[in-house]
Amino acid sequence: MCPVHDGAAVPSSDGDRRAVGMSGAVPLELVTARLRLAAVGETDLEELFALHSDPRAFVEDLTDPLTDREQMRWVLGRWRASWAEHGVGYLTVRAADGRVRDGALPDGLLGVVGLTPLASAGPGVLSAYWRLAPAVTGRGVASEAMGAMLSRPELGGRAAEVVAVTASGNSPSRALAARLGFRPAAPDRPVPGGREGDVLLVRP
Repeated sequence: MCPVHDGAAVPSSDGDRRAVGMSGAVPLELVTARLRLAAVGETDLEELFALHSDPRAFVEDLTDPLTDREQMRWVLGRWRASWAEHGVGYLTVRAADGRVRDGALPDGLLGVVGLTPLASAGPGVLSAYWRLAPAVTGRGVASEAMGAMLSRPELGGRAAEVVAVTASGNSPSRALAARLGFRPAAPDRPVPGGREGDVLLVRP
C-alpha cells in the first residue's frame, strides 16, 4: 500500500491521547471486536521501523522497505502532525487485551492504518493507508481496523471522498480495498504520485 499525503512534523502536546485538529478535540483511540487502535506516538518508533523495514510486508508493493531508522522517525513526525493539523491521521493496530490472552492474536504491533488529507486531489479528499505485519496477513485485521476508521463520522465519515493508491499487481491490497468499498477511479483521472504501475481506487 502506498502512502500519499501532505503534512509536517508538529507533535501533540498531551501525551498522544488527544489532538486538537480542524474538527476540534478528537479521541485518538478506537476499540473493535478484536483490536485496539491508538494514535501513533514517539514510543512506537521501534515497532514501526521493524514493520516498515521488513521485506515481507512489501512483497506485493512497489514501495521499497525502509533501510534507516531516521527515515521512519521523519515519517512518524509527519504522521503525528496530521492529527494536530487536521484531526485525522495514523493509528497503530494491536490486539485487544483479551485477544492476546486467549491466543487469538499475537502481542505487539499488528500494523498501522491511516487517513490524511490529500490536498492535490481536492477539498475534503482523504488518502487511506494500511500496512500489516506478515504474521497476521489474511486474518481480517486490516479490514477490521480500516473499516473502523472509515466508519467514524469525525474520521473517514466526514470525507467527500477517500482514495487509495496501490500497485496494480497487488492483489491482496486491491481485494481489501474492494471489501472496504473502494472502486477503480475513472481511467482519465491522474494517479497521485504519478508512479508507473500504481492504480487509484476511490471510495465515495
